[in-house]
Order: sequence, then structure tokens, then C-alpha cells
Amino acid sequence: MTKQITIEIKDIYGKLKFYPYCKDSKIFAAIAGTTTLTETNLRRILELGYDIATQETSYQLPETLRREK
Repeated sequence: MTKQITIEIKDIYGKLKFYPYCKDSKIFAAIAGTTTLTETNLRRILELGYDIATQETSYQLPETLRREK
């Protein structure tokens, strides 16, 4: 079974922000003590075996956060 979180990417003043969208991603943000997830947080979530999906927006997940298939 593949574990997955969903995030929403928003451009805030020219900088991409990663907002938790699903229950698990909100839990990870709560553990981190933030309202958004950083690239470092997301890399560690990848290390735990999660895949990262994005809610439909015009922004895509940076290459550094994509799991190679």
C-alpha cells in the first residue's frame, strides 16, 4: 500500500508555499509546528515512504521533491 499526502502549492509574493491539504499532511504540519510545509519537511516525508500529490493548481512540485519511478 502506497502512502500519500496531498498538498496545495501557492505563489505568495513570488515564492512557492506548500500548504497541507489532506489529513496526513495537516498532521505533519502540526508536528513541524507550522501552517505550511517546507521543502526540507517534504524531503523528510519522502524519506518516510510517502508520495506527494498536489491539489490542482497551476504550480507543480519542484523536481527535487519528485520521487523517481
